[in-house]
Amino acid sequence: MDIVNLLLTDSDEQSVTLPSSSSWNFETPNNSPNDPTTADSSALKIPRLSPDIIYQILQNFKFSRSSLNKFLRINQTWCHISLSFLWHCPFNMSLKVKSSILLIRTLLSFLSVQEKSELIRNNIDLSDYELNFSNSKIYNYPDYIRIFDLKHFRLSILHWICYIQNHRSDDVSLIMELNKIYNEIPTNFSSVNLASEIIYGMLFKRSNDHKLQHLIIENDPYQDIITSNHLISKSIININGVVEDNALSQLEKFEFHYKIERRLDEGLLIDRIVRMFEKMKEYVKGLKWLEVNIKYEGGRIPKIGKALMEFIEAQRKMEVLGIHEFWMREESEMIYERICKSQQNSLKHVRFCESCNFKELIKGLNECNNFVTLEILGLFKYDYSSFSFSEKEFEGKTLSIRNFYTWDINDAPHLSNYFIQIFKMSNKNLKTLTLTHITSDIILTLVNFCPNITHLSVSFSQHLDSIPDLLSLLLPPLPLEHFFLKIDNLNSDSDIFTQDYWSRIAKSIPDSVIHLGIDFKIESNMFNKFLKECKAQLRIISLFQGYMLNRHYLQLLVQYTKKCNQLLSELRFSWNPDEIGFISNSNLEDAKEFIKVIGKVESFNKPFYDIKLSVPNVKDQVLTPSLSYKKYKL
Repeated sequence: MDIVNLLLTDSDEQSVTLPSSSSWNFETPNNSPNDPTTADSSALKIPRLSPDIIYQILQNFKFSRSSLNKFLRINQTWCHISLSFLWHCPFNMSLKVKSSILLIRTLLSFLSVQEKSELIRNNIDLSDYELNFSNSKIYNYPDYIRIFDLKHFRLSILHWICYIQNHRSDDVSLIMELNKIYNEIPTNFSSVNLASEIIYGMLFKRSNDHKLQHLIIENDPYQDIITSNHLISKSIININGVVEDNALSQLEKFEFHYKIERRLDEGLLIDRIVRMFEKMKEYVKGLKWLEVNIKYEGGRIPKIGKALMEFIEAQRKMEVLGIHEFWMREESEMIYERICKSQQNSLKHVRFCESCNFKELIKGLNECNNFVTLEILGLFKYDYSSFSFSEKEFEGKTLSIRNFYTWDINDAPHLSNYFIQIFKMSNKNLKTLTLTHITSDIILTLVNFCPNITHLSVSFSQHLDSIPDLLSLLLPPLPLEHFFLKIDNLNSDSDIFTQDYWSRIAKSIPDSVIHLGIDFKIESNMFNKFLKECKAQLRIISLFQGYMLNRHYLQLLVQYTKKCNQLLSELRFSWNPDEIGFISNSNLEDAKEFIKVIGKVESFNKPFYDIKLSVPNVKDQVLTPSLSYKKYKL
């Protein structure tokens, strides 16, 4: 098979078959006389690019497997750097069935004779090619893997097992028919378990000095039977065995998303998760990013919170922490305090889902010296009145929060007290704010304590009649650059949404705003006047309501652009207008003469900021000499 077809793109994959010799093996020699790696170097006048420049070039193609495959043939440097992108995260959700089979078959070449024999003894029928082929060891592909997704790894194993059980049919697309797979699920369970253990054991052993940096473990009991509780929990224990070989010593990011079902042996599963954290804390010390999302149908879970806390305490410089709170309430005071104290000089970004003890959370975050981002999600279950609140407990304390993000929040009155306290303690540090729980007291606090907000997103679902008054109080003093407004009035028949209502909101928007996001229902004639009365010289307008994707609103925005000396350079709709036929091509082309970019808007609840880790340049790791072209021993 031609090398270009070995890693398949979506468009390539439909027409490619699976001959028995196919693999992800890139070591076939190219004997073409025009190949710069084999031709007489004295006859070639090809300029040599530095690895740094080659890396920058290939970075633009890192999501295009077919393009990267073409670069493999240029020379060893191009091949090496291309491989680093191709094998960086081989198991992911975009991997198609045929590609996943090719990937597993290539990895079989790295197994020892004993490991292959064990597969055969357990009724996994290897072909002569799979049984006899051994990689020539020019490139140790497992050494390039930096991200390991356990769920999609197991699904790739499943695809390969089903391919074998269906007599290696080239029509592998049939494997994706659910009944075809799951009718034989008992057999697949044992086969997938065994093959998974053997192959990922080999992957970790062959990682040499450049070990895994990002591990993802998740289960999905409602969609993927192959990733159910028992299977994933068994894999957790097997990974613990790998940990003993120090294979995770360079881990920087760990994502653990797990739903425990009550119909299964939850006690055993909980014990296995506890054991996982206890085992990992012995070897994983340099974690910088941790996300733990554990859901349990029975409510809160004992034991895991303590094990997780001790695992976090073992880390030297954690920067990002995301937790779906699952521990017992009586544990929360100890957990928040110990987590924050142990990472007080490094922790920068925190996301908590379903947090209930805000008092201890705020007190803990006060210990963090370089804190930047606080995200609070999913507060709709708990009675916050059961937690006492006193402003005296926070006197003299501050928070260095620059980004405060909330979403899916209920309107519990007691919650307002904690939000107000966060705003007071953040004070002039606060720069970006996404707020879905809004009261008049919160607005007054923001006016009095947070004068430096430049990015603001507010969502109103109640007390819609008071919005013009609240915004007229909040917005004018702020140095806003980005302002997003969501009003839940799509199904409202109220008569409060008059021209005066919208005019007051438009006039409250500061002239410093360059990006306006609109997520509310407003008639086109009122929208026209809204734009005229807005003092801001807008560069970007984002329209989140689908009904606005038509030529009438487009014409209004073109007229607005003409009157503003064409300052508006970008217009974003809820759908890509080039793909949805609500606006004709001729109208779009006419509009683009005045508005340069017309495209699709991102989700309204997307944060204004991006969280990035302070990690070594990936390029330096890719180009390190110890990875280049060395021989490996089996």
